[in-house]
Amino acid sequence: MPFRIALSGLNAASSELRVIGNNVANASTTGFKKARAEFADIFASSNLGSSSNAIGSGVKLSSVTQQFSQGNIGFTDNNLDLAVSGQGMFVLNDNGVSVYTRAGAFGVDRNGFIANSQGQVLQGDIADSNGNLTNTTGDLQLNFDNIEPQATSTAEISLNLNSSLPVPGATPSSSLTVPATTILDEDAPIAPAAGSTIVGAPFNMRDNYGVERSVQIEYTHTAANTWTATLRDNVSGNTFPGSSPIDTSGASPSPSSVDFGWVPQTGSGAQDPIIVATNISAITLVAAAADGDTSVGTVSTVNNGTAQVPFNANDATTYSHSTSMTIFDSQGTPHLLTQYYRKSTQANQWEVFTFREGNRVDAPVGSNGQTVVFDTSGQLQSPTPTLPAISFNPGGGAAQITMSVDISGVTQFGSSFSISSLTQDGFSTGQLSGIDISDTGIVLSRFTNGQTQILGQVRLANFTNPQGLRQLGDTTWAESFESGQAIVSQPGSSGLGLVQSGALEGSNVDLTEQLVGMITAQRNFQANTQVISTADTITQAIINIR
Repeated sequence: MPFRIALSGLNAASSELRVIGNNVANASTTGFKKARAEFADIFASSNLGSSSNAIGSGVKLSSVTQQFSQGNIGFTDNNLDLAVSGQGMFVLNDNGVSVYTRAGAFGVDRNGFIANSQGQVLQGDIADSNGNLTNTTGDLQLNFDNIEPQATSTAEISLNLNSSLPVPGATPSSSLTVPATTILDEDAPIAPAAGSTIVGAPFNMRDNYGVERSVQIEYTHTAANTWTATLRDNVSGNTFPGSSPIDTSGASPSPSSVDFGWVPQTGSGAQDPIIVATNISAITLVAAAADGDTSVGTVSTVNNGTAQVPFNANDATTYSHSTSMTIFDSQGTPHLLTQYYRKSTQANQWEVFTFREGNRVDAPVGSNGQTVVFDTSGQLQSPTPTLPAISFNPGGGAAQITMSVDISGVTQFGSSFSISSLTQDGFSTGQLSGIDISDTGIVLSRFTNGQTQILGQVRLANFTNPQGLRQLGDTTWAESFESGQAIVSQPGSSGLGLVQSGALEGSNVDLTEQLVGMITAQRNFQANTQVISTADTITQAIINIR
């Protein structure tokens, strides 16, 4: 009997050494799960029970169980290498049969499917052509076709307009002085007839926007030694009568200065009065021949001017801020869309002018901009959330572009102009440049035009009893009665772990632990051989009894 018991011990120790040896051999195998030998004693019994003095009959190998503890995760340069951090296994299609693994060394086969070196295809939720997940599990496949261009239909703008800025053209200008020219002598024998007009030589004045204007002063003889001065704008032909007649009978003209008020024309832009003060104290009248021409040169000082000049996209002084973004037509051709923001003379109001590559597209040229109104707290009041739709023909055979501009993110606060975001939904054509996989298993394709598209989502499977899975080799397992049915879901849900892209899970074998177990199994084996040796000695002693 001791021989049989010791023999069972030798078999058990040998089995344990085999399990340990297999663990050590696969210490570097990706996704390998170590095994553990479990033993049970052998005890003889009968239907009538067993005696309290009964002795066991040895040991037997009860089972070899897989230990699905987490292995170390190492990072790689391949985005298709996947590791599960937590519970769960990848689902693979092996010629129509579902198998499961923790080894996530994947690549792309000749048909674009994500597969391992055995040709088993990774399973997941398939996305449609628009990148929407369909909740249908199937083979995950990469699409290497170019992405088609998309015309811009919506743009979104988030920025702050500086409420403390002055209205363009409302700042008083500096003064301008023009030297006088004397062409008439008051002592000359020829006196101008009443009602006659003397036209001064033209001179230039510069407004507060730096724009030069050519003006002339006309003097009309109304009485002896009395003239009325009129300022003429040579560009528009407008006249601006002086505030009072000029009496030149004394040593100096009276009054010594005349204020001219400018009545603005009716036009497309808002205009404020320009006040021009002209110093006439240096005007001298001289006589000429009766049939000669007469003219007057003046010295004019222009100050305290105010005006809101018409908007001009080429003149930065006629608007307050501007933004630019690239939009696309139906053929993927880019176009530059620029918006100019001009503070209005009305409180909390701005005008917006929209141009496409120098051509206005939101309204006819010369018309007012689109009005944007804010409340007293600087929040957008109207229009909200979008400006009126913009529509234009981009040319080149592309379709008409009709787009809206969402300005719900525009504010008017007393801080500097700042842009938070400028976005639009159009893009040009693009080629596949890479694949990314998120921690929730979303498979995302990246294109050269900066666009992305969802191709699918990796699914993970879990089991009520993972130790009950049937080993198939190649670090894969199959469902069995003992394991229960697979519970398939998205990573990060239903107790499943997350997916790490560009990483692989190594073996969970601890070599130190295995070496200690190896020594223990060796000692057990040696001890059982000693039992056999001792039993043999006893048996030999019995045989030698005479």
